[in-house]
Amino acid sequence: MPDQQPGHSAASNAGDASDCWGRLNDVADISPILSILDTLPAGFRAARRAMLAHLALGRDSRVLEAGCGPGTALVDLVELIGPEGRITGIDPTLALVEQARARAKAAHISHVSYGVGDIRRIEPADSAFDAAFCDKILVHVSPVSQAIAELARVTRSGGRVGVVEWFSQGMMIAADAAATRRVLDGSAPAGALNPVVPLELEHRLGAAGLADIQAGSVVAESHEFLPSLKVMLRRRVQQAIDLQAITSVDGDAWLHELDARAREGRFYWAALVRWATGRR
Repeated sequence: MPDQQPGHSAASNAGDASDCWGRLNDVADISPILSILDTLPAGFRAARRAMLAHLALGRDSRVLEAGCGPGTALVDLVELIGPEGRITGIDPTLALVEQARARAKAAHISHVSYGVGDIRRIEPADSAFDAAFCDKILVHVSPVSQAIAELARVTRSGGRVGVVEWFSQGMMIAADAAATRRVLDGSAPAGALNPVVPLELEHRLGAAGLADIQAGSVVAESHEFLPSLKVMLRRRVQQAIDLQAITSVDGDAWLHELDARAREGRFYWAALVRWATGRR
């Protein structure tokens, strides 16, 4: 993650941690990451839209997205705030920020600004936004409490903070059950820094002092072996191999089974995606 942002020094660097998703500035080719973010099953967007609908955004709202990636949420945000509001996005990965900027420019959306930033040390001043949110970020950074506290700090009194997270360890995959568990459990130490956070969203927001907490769940599912799922699951196999939880032969056999099921129309994947909001 980037070093502390100028203009805000309230948070300490002590204890900061991030998993591999927080170190993408060291990756030369982010196209596999874009493939994941751009082709996720529709349930991920449904969960994000449900969360955004509970942020009480108006046509002149100022909203912050911490961990904006390539601007995936931009279309949904513009739909809610129109051209009168203001969208600010930050992400630790410069290449993703550049993608977001390019996509906003191509869509002729000018009331948005994207920049490099860390959810745990957000540069704007206290109460700078009417709402702030993050999507699939808390599972990858620590301390989680610091990230949520920063979202709350930059949100005005009465504004709302939102989060979306998915339970990756609970993926449901139509394949050899024992092999699936070896892949998912064997790759768990590298799969997500805070894998249980999606199941604790209400508690986490309440612990941050937020009120009027609302939450829900969406089952994201796919009968197609989407590009996002191919990259994601191949990544999990390689992580399990690297951690010596499975052999490369077993990992390849599991992936071949998924490919075969896809060809035969028998592929199925699902996961729980949770969202929550709270009032500042």
